Amino acid sequence: MTILTKENLQFLIPGTTHILERNGEDAFVYLGRDGRGHMLLDTGETRSGSWRLLDDGYATHWDGGQEGDWMLDATAEGVFYISRNGKQRLKLRGILFGNAKNLPQ
Repeated sequence: MTILTKENLQFLIPGTTHILERNGEDAFVYLGRDGRGHMLLDTGETRSGSWRLLDDGYATHWDGGQEGDWMLDATAEGVFYISRNGKQRLKLRGILFGNAKNLPQ
């Protein structure tokens, strides 16, 4: 495992939209430079909330009470989101600059 650190993540996370493979479909997460985050799940559900960079990942707190604590693992097959509790592993399909999906703000 090669967990990306804050030194790398500061260039890959703030102000970008991440495309994640979730249940075989695309889900989108926009992480604004202002600490606000917005998500569009593969089910059509949207979430808004806050996020913060950690030394080895980032954490989210969605307005509905859901929380996430993620690390990004760089492998030969690509980059994967890994939940800190080990229950989820999602492939990062791409990174777009800005709020590429115009998620609600």
